Amino acid sequence: MSTDLAAVFASLQSYHVARPAEPLPAARPGVTWIWAANGVFKRGVDAVRDILIQVTPTCPTPGLAQLVPHVRYTTHAGRIPGALLSALLEHARRAGDEGAIARPIEQQYFVTYRAGLPRPFRLALPAQDASAVKVQYALTVSGTPLVDLHSHHGLGAFFSDVDDRDDMGLSISAVVGQIFDRPKIALRANVYGHRQRLPALAVFDCLPDGLCDTYRARGVRHAHADD
Repeated sequence: MSTDLAAVFASLQSYHVARPAEPLPAARPGVTWIWAANGVFKRGVDAVRDILIQVTPTCPTPGLAQLVPHVRYTTHAGRIPGALLSALLEHARRAGDEGAIARPIEQQYFVTYRAGLPRPFRLALPAQDASAVKVQYALTVSGTPLVDLHSHHGLGAFFSDVDDRDDMGLSISAVVGQIFDRPKIALRANVYGHRQRLPALAVFDCLPDGLCDTYRARGVRHAHADD
């Protein structure tokens, strides 16, 4: 790596100690590693997202502030309308292949934001090639992508090894599974190679009736680069 390139990467990474007077530093593009009373946290910031996750818990550190993971967007204040998940379930339940015996197929969606519209949040369906077990899709959608979601129809709501390889940037991703009988959702925050499961209500303002969140506060593994 050239000296200039190394300097660029170094400038995008900073470190902070979470003292009570200043638990978090001012948001700046790139990655900030934070030592807090309850663990080591990783914060990723870009032009749209400000995401904080706990990478690993540590023994309580006296004199430092405790932190809580967060998801913030520069596009809007508050959370995303949960009604979009109702539209997702309705569409995913109708999705099928064109064979002689129609079978349900996976579907890829994005929640996007378009400023200036009466309803700025939209559930976008990108161009895609979907089957019963996988979906390949184009990244281009109209508006600013906020959440990456896909459906698992009959399977549970879980992230696959392929999802782990795809989710290496700064993003929020979700999987909706068992959509026909016991619909469930799993949501996580991705910060440049580390990931942490979060409650869906950390991002959406409500969940449709019957859609259960698989998140559990106890026993949830913390973020790892290979998690």
